Amino acid sequence: MNKGYKIIINMVAVFLIVSCIYSYFHVTGSEIDGVSDISSICSVTITKRYHLDEDKQEYSLNAEQIEMLKTLLLNSSFTRDLSSVVYFDDKDMYIIQIDYNNQQDFLTIDCIGNEYISVTNQFSGKHLKINNSDWKDSLENIIALSS
Repeated sequence: MNKGYKIIINMVAVFLIVSCIYSYFHVTGSEIDGVSDISSICSVTITKRYHLDEDKQEYSLNAEQIEMLKTLLLNSSFTRDLSSVVYFDDKDMYIIQIDYNNQQDFLTIDCIGNEYISVTNQFSGKHLKINNSDWKDSLENIIALSS
């Protein structure tokens, strides 16, 4: 009986440790501060450029596009990258700028194509690997509605 009790305690301890590690590395869109507060009264712009190119296109989103962006963010998941430097193949860069129009709160998300995002002043400045394979296509569909 005593040995069985120790096995159960050890299994619970291992489960808790694994759960903590998983929850640290796995980030849902709702864990990004400010995403749940995005609404049609926000001013949202997406700036797109090619890596190391000065030319850029800026898109202002309407209410429908803002809702699509919020849904994309909330339905996506990410994985923390512990490295300070990330290597990427996708050269399309996006800056998502959300102004909550209260003259104090902003959310800035830097995106490297379909590979990484970085959220200003969150996650200790580390990049998050995008786990949504349709991320870039969805982002492109959102900004295509501005044309």
